[in-house]
Amino acid sequence: MLFSFRKRVVMVSTGICLLAGLTGCTPQATRNHPDPLETWRARVADSRGFSPPVQHRIIDMPEKQTTGLGHETVDRYPDRPLPEKPITLKIHQGELPVLLRALARSVGISIIINETVKGTTSVNVVKIPWGQVFEGILKTHGLSYAWEGELLRIVTLADKTDMVKQLEADRKLLSARRQMALAEPLVTKIVHVDYADAGNLKNNLKHFLSPGDDGKTRGSVLVDDHNNALIIQATRSDLERILALITELDQPTAQVLIEAHIIETTRQTARELGVQWGGAYRWHRKSDNYWITPNAGNAIGVGSSTDNLNPTTGWAGSFPADLTSATVAGSGLSLGMIAETSNAILSAQLTALEEENKLNILSKPSITTLDNQAAIIESGNDIPFQTVNDNKVQVEYKKAVLRLEVTPHVIEGDTLRLDIVTNKDEPDFSRTVNGNPTVITKYAKTNVVVFDGQTTVIGGLNKQTGQNLDYGTPWLRNVPGLGYLFKGSSKGQQMQELLIFITPHILKSRLPDSGTAGGTTGSTPAQQD
Repeated sequence: MLFSFRKRVVMVSTGICLLAGLTGCTPQATRNHPDPLETWRARVADSRGFSPPVQHRIIDMPEKQTTGLGHETVDRYPDRPLPEKPITLKIHQGELPVLLRALARSVGISIIINETVKGTTSVNVVKIPWGQVFEGILKTHGLSYAWEGELLRIVTLADKTDMVKQLEADRKLLSARRQMALAEPLVTKIVHVDYADAGNLKNNLKHFLSPGDDGKTRGSVLVDDHNNALIIQATRSDLERILALITELDQPTAQVLIEAHIIETTRQTARELGVQWGGAYRWHRKSDNYWITPNAGNAIGVGSSTDNLNPTTGWAGSFPADLTSATVAGSGLSLGMIAETSNAILSAQLTALEEENKLNILSKPSITTLDNQAAIIESGNDIPFQTVNDNKVQVEYKKAVLRLEVTPHVIEGDTLRLDIVTNKDEPDFSRTVNGNPTVITKYAKTNVVVFDGQTTVIGGLNKQTGQNLDYGTPWLRNVPGLGYLFKGSSKGQQMQELLIFITPHILKSRLPDSGTAGGTTGSTPAQQD
């Protein structure tokens, strides 16, 4: 009985194992679960915005009107130089037509001689250019020549006179045809402008209208501000040229997102941050040092890795504190030109220093602008001051603001040139004139070349502040007469430094099909006006 029970248990266990083995060998359909972070990545990309894609427009011409006018050349018989091959010739009383044909045959020229050309001539020349000999023989006999294509025609003076008359008649006919062409009715076309400035486009296109005989332009280019369109009236040839220019000029430009951190801190904290003004920054992937100088004269300088760089003018950003930790290893940049992957490190470090009361983040503005268009950020107050004019007191206002102006220029790919102008005006109430505070102005201008997502910094906008500190033993320092024994005071000065970190981002164009960001090569289907 026990043996039978054990046998059943073994059989059941074997069946279960066999079933489990078969089940394990059966392939199971795998499910592709969507990445939950993909949606948030798309939202982050959308939050920055996109640049409009390049469009390929097709602008139709108005229907062509048949005018029956053709084009002719002004000069029917253009001159050609005669051969300069030196020849030696000696002949006595030779027939003139025979001599001319022999000369033409010697240089491979096809010649036509009028039957009225007759006479004899004698020639004795040694190594004289062919053209001089030929023209000398013709002038001796009162003859001339004219090119008609590849043919050289020998004519008499009477024939030459007739040819001049014929040429003058041809020119008059051509002038009449041109007058008829100028009388051709003008055609009108309305073109809607999508991206370019219609006013600037009009000023450029009006120079492509042809002038008439009186020197005045035939046709016009007008701007319709309500529809942002151009009203073009011109001849067909001018209109074709103008429409081709509009197709090329009315294209979207890239957009650039400008992010800035404007902070105020002490010079000691700036040094702790790794900032040292007046030096250079290093690019680890190359053996060159770079420095930035202002005022657009020398945007960027390059020196060898062992040079001692000493820029002589302006404020320059130098960041000797390398970011070589494991979190940013391989970025190959110092703090002065921070890669996009390290931008968060800068923001986190500034926030941490602010929490420790070592610096004050005045503003973190963000603004988007078009390529080659200035982005202006301004923050401050209007300071009132009094003026006296004709014994009347008037109150006027002067701006005391922090102003940052950045004009980006996308060079190609992921490189930008930034034209940066910044000024900081602040009132100084310690120095007044008639009760009005003076305004301290600090100004900086520079041009730099950076990559997409890199950070450049402007410094040197300093001010010196004084500190008065009172200290002492609580309660006892307030005792009359004896309190001075238990208290004291100290005075000190501290240098405040204003730092402006600027990070540009090139906004990629949105791909029309996928709805995601892509390169600038995306295009939309052709539009037709």
